[in-house]
Amino acid sequence: MTRLTAVMVFFLVTACSTAVASGTDGSSTVGIIPFGNSDDNSRWISEKLHDSIRSALEDNAAYSVVSDRDLNSAFEDAGFDPSGFRYGVPPEFVPTAGTAMGADLVIFGFVAPTGGTDYQVIWTIMVVASGNTISPAPSMVQKNTGPVQALAQSIVEAISGQIGGRVDETLNMAMYHASTENWPMAIMTYKQVLEVDPNHLQARLDLADIYLRSAVDSVDRAETILSAIIAQEPMNPDALTGLGNIALRRQQYESAKDYFELAIEANPDNAPAYAGLASAYNSMGMVDQALSSFESALAANPQNLQARYALGLLYAQIGNYTEAIPHMEAILQARPDWDNIRMRLARAQEETGAFGAAADNVVIVLEHDYDEQTALYAAQLEARAGRASSAVTRLEGIISTSGSRQAYLLLATVYRDSGQRSSMQGVFNRLQNAYPGDPTANYMVGSFYYQSGVNKAQVSELVASNIPTWEAAITELNAAIGSLNQVTGYRAGQAQSMVTAARNAISLCEEKIDRVQRYSQ
Repeated sequence: MTRLTAVMVFFLVTACSTAVASGTDGSSTVGIIPFGNSDDNSRWISEKLHDSIRSALEDNAAYSVVSDRDLNSAFEDAGFDPSGFRYGVPPEFVPTAGTAMGADLVIFGFVAPTGGTDYQVIWTIMVVASGNTISPAPSMVQKNTGPVQALAQSIVEAISGQIGGRVDETLNMAMYHASTENWPMAIMTYKQVLEVDPNHLQARLDLADIYLRSAVDSVDRAETILSAIIAQEPMNPDALTGLGNIALRRQQYESAKDYFELAIEANPDNAPAYAGLASAYNSMGMVDQALSSFESALAANPQNLQARYALGLLYAQIGNYTEAIPHMEAILQARPDWDNIRMRLARAQEETGAFGAAADNVVIVLEHDYDEQTALYAAQLEARAGRASSAVTRLEGIISTSGSRQAYLLLATVYRDSGQRSSMQGVFNRLQNAYPGDPTANYMVGSFYYQSGVNKAQVSELVASNIPTWEAAITELNAAIGSLNQVTGYRAGQAQSMVTAARNAISLCEEKIDRVQRYSQ
């Protein structure tokens, strides 16, 4: 979800949400250094260009311009004599001076003759907070007032585009890496966004969210980012929700409750904050109070979706799925696009045995947001709902697309549960052909036969009618041993433990068969 900074608006022409401004009126403060030059003509162009850029910026409400006096004073304090601007300014002085003059951006460059009537203008934008520089392609201009003024206008118009283009391109790449759960690359590219625009709210919030992922687990870094946002914008609902989640992680439930309540106050439609508040109440052992509070809020306003959201989550957390389901269904009637609550509804329906309804909801999510794990879950539900053909079709589609081992195993399970043993064995043959000698494939096949065989071996009543069950168990346990003995790597130890258990189960089955046969004679 795109978040826009409330205080800092930077872009002129593009419809971007980049924000680097710190002016009290929301404008970006810009320092303009006279461009370096090497002869009288390039000096004339430099002076005219400086004045024209200043004039164009001052005419635009998105910018405020640092006075020449303040700019010169800042460079003097940084140890650079402003009279040296004509030779070009060393970039290492710019961040220090830019900070001293209170600038968000500093523009500087050089005008050089090319041997004809044209002069080359090289210019650079520095983002003061990060020290990051952006150098657009050089421009050519003649020594003439009209062309110089036109160039100045194009430079001003290009400022936002240059920064915005850099930010947008990097932000899109960061989002892509995050979507594929490539967390190291996502972190790196979000940091690159912040190098260009240190105050980019979406990048900061997304980076904090990544740091809170269990696979990354950098809670302290997330807290640093979110606390900095709150220092600038005390009632930012997303940052407050993030800090609440950090407090939950640290088992500081009272603090978490306070953060979530503030987040809801800042944005009454903040569903994640309601979910966090429900978790905080639950963790504090205050479920009854929470239920009462949310029920009262719902009674006062039956359209309060967030109260329903919290009630649905709380009832699900305490295992009361019958009460949870109607709240979730009511939410989806108003907001059918809330996939998060639809998946929670599916799991609640699964818990109550409504496998068909659960499968239907998961399929709705898949129709506009395909994910392989979600597709596997849909197939599992379809199989449990008695829709074996739908489950088989879905799993074959996954296998043809990705060759998923999980899909092979689930497909074998569907065939087993529907009594199609030969089809099940065919799936196992396909799996082992697709992954010849693969330890994971062997482990999966072995585990499947092991679990199936053990379940049959556990039949205890010593009657002749159970002999075929024990014989089937022996067959499956031997098949398990054959696959498990081929497992190498970190699963080898667990595989050998199953081999030992399978041999013991075979011995028990053989003993039961022997006893029944002897007693029946």
